[in-house]
Amino acid sequence: MTTKAPKTSQLGWDMDHVWLLRDGIWTLEGEWRSATGIWRTVSGRVEIGDDTARYILQDEDGPQRLLRLAKGRANRKAFKVEVHTESVTLAGSVRSFGMRQDLTATAGNWNMAETALQRSDGSVEVDGLFTRLGDVHDAWRWILRPMALEEVWTISSQVITEIEQASRKGAPIEQCGLLVGSALDRKIVAQVQVNNADQSEDHFTMDPQDLIRVAVDLRDGPTQVVGNWHSHPFSPARPSDEDIKLSFDETLIYGLSSAMEESKTPFNLFRIRNGWSTPVKLNVVS
Repeated sequence: MTTKAPKTSQLGWDMDHVWLLRDGIWTLEGEWRSATGIWRTVSGRVEIGDDTARYILQDEDGPQRLLRLAKGRANRKAFKVEVHTESVTLAGSVRSFGMRQDLTATAGNWNMAETALQRSDGSVEVDGLFTRLGDVHDAWRWILRPMALEEVWTISSQVITEIEQASRKGAPIEQCGLLVGSALDRKIVAQVQVNNADQSEDHFTMDPQDLIRVAVDLRDGPTQVVGNWHSHPFSPARPSDEDIKLSFDETLIYGLSSAMEESKTPFNLFRIRNGWSTPVKLNVVS
């Protein structure tokens, strides 16, 4: 009997970008050490555009740098990069392997190596070294998170629990549903799970009959549909490129849960406008 190979986290991720290719602003929190060997807390942001990634740290003594990125970048394909620091300009490449991305660059006796790991909550864990003749000049370890809008939505913890449980129970099929509440008050009070008509592991279509049923149930009531949610069984809790492309209403809020890690099922909310997805802040209440 032939045993079917298990699914991996690469499924679904092929439809998305690794972090360095997703333009936008990311917050940075972590630690950095210089040649003195003393680790220091650092914070700031990374602004990623079409052909640059600019690191802006609050501590001016930290590793300020600018990366120039090759245009026309594609997921899972290596591309060239230039790393500009106060000391030297290094040339190298970036390669991605599923949830991992490696950056290597050199200039004479200078070498830079950095690894970025995608986490299920949409953040990125980064570790790096900057060496000269084998000696560590800089080292860093930090977490990057997509910068959220100031827009705050209140959501019941019970709603999040229901979404997490549905995402786990239905895996590896993507699960989906509607978010119910008040758009005026930016409040989500319930979710209604609907059938994924596609029964697919990497995309979903809400069953039209379920949508009609929910519309009838909510008719003339105090709440309305304010958005929708779906799960990512093998990729992070953030919209994929396909999710962004197929988002049809900028007034809606979009929820994503991830079941890619066994230990947790993170849930995030997003606005999707003009081809961009940006998280909003969550106020979770009992």
